[in-house]
Amino acid sequence: MRTIRILALHLAYGGVEKAICSMANLFAERYPVEIVSVYKMPGSPAFPLDERVKVRYLLQDIPNREEWHAAIRARRPLDILHESLRALKILRDKKRAVRETVRSIHDGVLIATRHEDDLVLSRLGDPKVWKIGQLHHDHAFRKKYLRGFRRDYLGLDVLALLTPGMVEEAKSYLPQGAKTRVEYVPNFLEHFPETVDLTAREETILAVGRLEPVKGFGRLLDCFAKIHAARPAWQLRIVGEGSERELLERKIETLGLRDAVTLTGKLDSAGVEREMLRASLFAMTSLTEGFPFVLLEAQSCGLPVVAYDVRVGPGAVIRPETDGFLVPEGDEAAFAARALELIDDSDLRQRMGRAAMDHARDFSREQVARIWEQVLTP
Repeated sequence: MRTIRILALHLAYGGVEKAICSMANLFAERYPVEIVSVYKMPGSPAFPLDERVKVRYLLQDIPNREEWHAAIRARRPLDILHESLRALKILRDKKRAVRETVRSIHDGVLIATRHEDDLVLSRLGDPKVWKIGQLHHDHAFRKKYLRGFRRDYLGLDVLALLTPGMVEEAKSYLPQGAKTRVEYVPNFLEHFPETVDLTAREETILAVGRLEPVKGFGRLLDCFAKIHAARPAWQLRIVGEGSERELLERKIETLGLRDAVTLTGKLDSAGVEREMLRASLFAMTSLTEGFPFVLLEAQSCGLPVVAYDVRVGPGAVIRPETDGFLVPEGDEAAFAARALELIDDSDLRQRMGRAAMDHARDFSREQVARIWEQVLTP
């Protein structure tokens, strides 16, 4: 049996990392599987792994971004120099480790999960290896990715993308006669809640994600301020942790939302599911998304979604007017209005919630396993 190896940056908390662990668990039912992770971050792996999945870490050191920022904030020149040199060494070691790993594999399947590693796999991968590249984010096909499609990915056997729209865009840029297959391979849910009660829900809007700028939680607070002014009984709960926590806490105070907004911190999968089964609707205000795992999870828990219609991500999951609403990007008034529409109509929430649960089943393990079998076939 061919061994499947998955090259990952790390296995800490995050949507990409959850997708990698889910892939490994799926493959382990039929193949020997190894995850090759560059970094061993604290708490890794953050998601359950089948006991048959082997994990190999390439480096002992991990990124020092927090230490570097701390040195900058403290204005300590020697510490800034030290952490800058350390960061350069870590980056050099990472690139070297990935190159050496790709060169060392001479059989089976190797899946790269980031643009930078796709390039290495395309350029240095053994012809006897079935080489699969992935892009887990919506990269808006900026110049470097367009260059990848036109030239730098051509050594891959398969480029697996998360949405049909991304697949069509990529195909339009590939040169005529390119041997690289571009395939639609969505993320999938390994778990569905045993019971979902659509009636016993709290007056709560839920959001889940890293507290980082790309997730747009600052603008979610602006939208919720409008919602709360109209329906003061409703609460907002944001699950996640990250660098913007203090900024968001200050904004909550400034908007006068201290008693209406809760930052829960990071929760494990069971904790996130409990929050989803209690809430009445889900909100997403990300600036960009690839294929948002969290929207599938919300749908599986019967939550209608209100999301900004940024490129590819939410639109690949939400069926407008059926299981949620897509709002023009950045239109806070429209976002608040759609949320209020759901808040004021419990029948609409339940109807959309049932449709969302049905839709989530399209992204089950069994459905996506059939797609993967075709992708793994030379």
